[in-house]
Amino acid sequence: MRKRAMAALIIGALALFEQATARAALFEIDPNPGGIKMFIDDANKNVSSFQGFVGGNHNTFPIIDITTVGNVDTGSGYSNIKPTDKDTLLTSLTFTPEDNTLFGDFSFRGQLEDAALGNVHLSVTAKGGTTEQFDFTGLGGPNDFARIGIHDAPGSTASIQSITITSTFKEVKQIEFSLSPAAVPEPSTMAIAALGTLGFLGYGLRRRMAK
Repeated sequence: MRKRAMAALIIGALALFEQATARAALFEIDPNPGGIKMFIDDANKNVSSFQGFVGGNHNTFPIIDITTVGNVDTGSGYSNIKPTDKDTLLTSLTFTPEDNTLFGDFSFRGQLEDAALGNVHLSVTAKGGTTEQFDFTGLGGPNDFARIGIHDAPGSTASIQSITITSTFKEVKQIEFSLSPAAVPEPSTMAIAALGTLGFLGYGLRRRMAK
């Protein structure tokens, strides 16, 4: 009888631990995207790496390192990022905040080279290394598509380590970030606390059954 009770307690504890530590979504598509504007200090010509600054136009503001697949030209300010010439394809941009604890949201606007395809893939890696994937479809063209982006999911305190957007872009512009929420206890911390409580309950039950 005692062995069965202890086995039931162990199975229950493991189930609770698995439920508590199951990874919930860290980010989700933002139905109303927006945030703090990212500026580019200087106009750039024929580059594949440069920097942006969230909230202002110089490096006293949080820095975003940007790399591209396909060389680009940029304006200065809250400006466009475009392929260097008509023979250059801009297929990917990666945005990496130098402080990976700051931002929980990301959004942008732009225009696609291949209007018939109309799709953008977004990959976001959170601080800690977990990566999630999102697809935006039916964006069409030839006009600019409406602002799209992701934000931290309800209950998540995830912050952005890096974001990569992939498509065939005619231009990318009006990039914005938002600050991440305040930290809360992680699920693993709560699970450990729950296991501890079950352990005390199991110990008490075992003592009562031994009498």
